[in-house]
Parts: sequence; structure tokens; C-alpha cells
Amino acid sequence: MEKKVVYILMCLCLLIFTGCAETVKVIDSTGRSVSVDTPVSKVVSLGTGVAEYVYALDEGKSLVGRDSYSYFPPAMQKVPIAGKSSYSPDLELIIKLDPDLVIADNMLSKDDLKELEDAKISVMIESLSDPETNIDTMKKIAKLMGKEERSQKLIEFIEKYQNLVLGRTSDLPKESKPKIFFEWAGKPYYTVSNGTSSDTLIGYAGGINIAKDIGNKTSKYPTVSAEWVIENDPEVIVQTRSSDKAFTESELEEYQKSIVSRPELQDVSAIKSGRVYVISGEIRYGVRSIISELYLAKWLHPDLFEDIDPAAVHKELVRDFYGTDLDEAYTYPADA
Repeated sequence: MEKKVVYILMCLCLLIFTGCAETVKVIDSTGRSVSVDTPVSKVVSLGTGVAEYVYALDEGKSLVGRDSYSYFPPAMQKVPIAGKSSYSPDLELIIKLDPDLVIADNMLSKDDLKELEDAKISVMIESLSDPETNIDTMKKIAKLMGKEERSQKLIEFIEKYQNLVLGRTSDLPKESKPKIFFEWAGKPYYTVSNGTSSDTLIGYAGGINIAKDIGNKTSKYPTVSAEWVIENDPEVIVQTRSSDKAFTESELEEYQKSIVSRPELQDVSAIKSGRVYVISGEIRYGVRSIISELYLAKWLHPDLFEDIDPAAVHKELVRDFYGTDLDEAYTYPADA
């Protein structure tokens, strides 16, 4: 009798497990059809901005591997680094971790993709780098993880401020939009053009990217000359900096001063008016890209966004979705 009861219980457990599990086909950002066993419970994230989002969905319970540029919240630093980025994954470690899903961006090579797929690991090519597509990507990942409800709360927070920014900037006449030079990755005169997520962000925030039309199909991140910047005379200069560790305020201050002190730029409007800013790449992507959007909007239109405190919104976001406080520096000057 006892054996019969045990057998029935085992069958019921098997039925429950089978009923809950499901293989889902999704289309990733490259148009690939990817089969994923859901709900996903083990994720390796190498895609830009993705690890922070995955962590927010379930307090990091499913995150078994990350890229080295993802280190927030602080507890994430306990998660093994599975590669510096999608460009240089630690394939041996990833296979050993045996994830249900690897999320990488388009820097993952075809050879690395094949090796992971040969190991029977599902791989999605996705990132959270573009404000135009971030929400759809978030919904896609949340569905695979069975975390739609948690994701929706986060999306509502983001959309609240996205709509606020667009509500104030979308109808601005061209003459009311400041010209901005956006210096990329901390490299002097390395900038962004049409088709980049940073150019999209500038448009959302109500600015005119002076380099918008100088890129081409092979290079969306052109390098320009100091003379070119002088000729186009931006009213605002913003430099973004990325790192595999958090910045201190003194580091960001040093970066900002290195721009302000360039002798060749002393007659540029942004330098003369003191409208030169540095922002950490840590909040440029993923969940917290909305914070960089708020900072950019306020730098471009201080009167229009006088009532908005990006730092306060940032604190609210990390408190509500990560259960932590902010200790690092993210912009300089610190006050928007």
C-alpha cells in the first residue's frame, strides 16, 4: 500500500513539473528563432545592461554569470564573471555553469555562438542599450523567466519618466533645442551619429546632436577634429565614461576638468558657459538608462526640468527595485 502511495505521489510530481515546464520559441534582436525551456532559472548575462535587469527581477537568484561591466547592485559582485563582455566570453566557465539561457549582445562572434549552441545552451542576442527597444526586450526576458508582474512594475516606473521627458521636449521648436557634442567612451573627439542609441537619447532629451549626420554605414562612431567642434560650436558638451568598477566623484571631476582645460576649445560656447558634464556609463544602459535621460534633459533644459531631481529619482529606483542605497558617483558636476 505504501509503495502504491509513493508511486502515485511521484506521478503527480512528474505531472506538475511537466505541466509547468514549456519550451518557448522567441525571436531575438537579430531575427533568430531561439528555443528556450521556461521558466528560465539560470541565466548568464553578457548583453549590455542586461545583468542589472535580470537581477532586479528576482534579486539575483537566477543570475549565475555576468559580464565584468555589470557590478551593480553591490551584491552582484558575488556572481561569477563569465566574460569581460560578449566579445570575450569565458566559454569554458559558461558551459560549466550550465545555464538555461545565455543573453549576449551582437559582439558575440559566430564561432562562440556555435560553441555554446553545440553545448545545448540556448543563446539570445539582446541588449538593453537602446531606449527605443528596451521595453520590448525587458518584456521578452521577463516572460521567459516567469517574472512578468515584477517586470511590469519596473517598466511602469521607467515609462513614467520617459513620458514626462517626451511630454516636455517633443514639441520644442528647433531653435529651442541646444546643440550638444556627445563625447563617447572618454576618448577625445570620438562621438556618436545617427543610428546610435546615444543619438536617440539626445533627441528624446530635446537636444541637437551636432554629429548626427556625419556617420555612415560602416562607422556610427566617428572621430572628429577639434576644429570641427569649434566650427559647430556646441552649447553643451557631455562625455560618457565606462569602467568595470564604480567611479569616485574626484575621478569624474578630473575627467570633466580635462575637457574644460583643452586649450583649443576655450572659445566654444559650452566651455565659456560652464555647460560641460561627465556621466558614468554605468547608468547609460539597462534599467537605469532612464536616469541618464533625466540628467541629459535637465542639462539641456534646466528651466524646463527645474522640478526634476535625477539623483532623487535614481535613489528611489534603486531602493524600490534593488533594496539598496547609492554610494558611488555617477555624474559631474553632481548636481544637475
